[in-house]
Amino acid sequence: MQTKRSQNEAGFSLVELIIAMGVTVTIMTLSCSLLAAGFNMRSREDRKSDAIADVQRALNIMTREISNAGLKLPSGLPAIASNGIVTNDTDTDELRIVSNLNGMPDTANGFAEDTDVTDTDEDVKFLMYVDNAIGQRYIVRYERNGTNTTTVLANRIDSLVFRYYDEKVTYSTTVASDGTCDITDVRNAAGNTESEVSPSAAKFIVIAVGVTLPAVGRFGSDGYQPQSQMQLTSDVVLRNSIVY
Repeated sequence: MQTKRSQNEAGFSLVELIIAMGVTVTIMTLSCSLLAAGFNMRSREDRKSDAIADVQRALNIMTREISNAGLKLPSGLPAIASNGIVTNDTDTDELRIVSNLNGMPDTANGFAEDTDVTDTDEDVKFLMYVDNAIGQRYIVRYERNGTNTTTVLANRIDSLVFRYYDEKVTYSTTVASDGTCDITDVRNAAGNTESEVSPSAAKFIVIAVGVTLPAVGRFGSDGYQPQSQMQLTSDVVLRNSIVY
């Protein structure tokens, strides 16, 4: 028995297969490009979130401790201003503060008033430490009493700046291509330009931290994310230096 084949059962021609394969490859290429861009953007956002959270934690710690500077200071302390700043160990790059955290008597629990600043957390210094061996910079807290402990508060930073004023100010932020940060256009409550004062006369401190987010991917490749810079700031009121 012979079976006749219908003319309508012919398959795809070679040209049709080539066209279909070309369309499929094009769609897959575009999909891969979109996925690469998405992964690189996600990687950048994850790094940004980690860096911001890291610096914010450091700023919160510094702000809390610096605001207590000068609390119940005993008289006769050398090189320490009334606002609790150690003047010969403080500048725009580092800040050393002293406070008598145990200076308030607790009669209910039988604790008398402390008259020194030799206890833990009463003499601390904040600065940026540079590890040239690996090219890394950190915000560190140096505990000068007791065991002289150094604690890393944040890593992956590029700059740390302290600015000192005798009243609350507003300002603009600026960060250079190398991550170096600062504040500009500093003005007081009246809107006038405010000049910086010496640390010993400060009642208000601005802390600025610069962070560089590295590039993700390779330049010219799909989803490339270029290097970028950002700055975080914190305003600190030295409450023990203000007379109400």
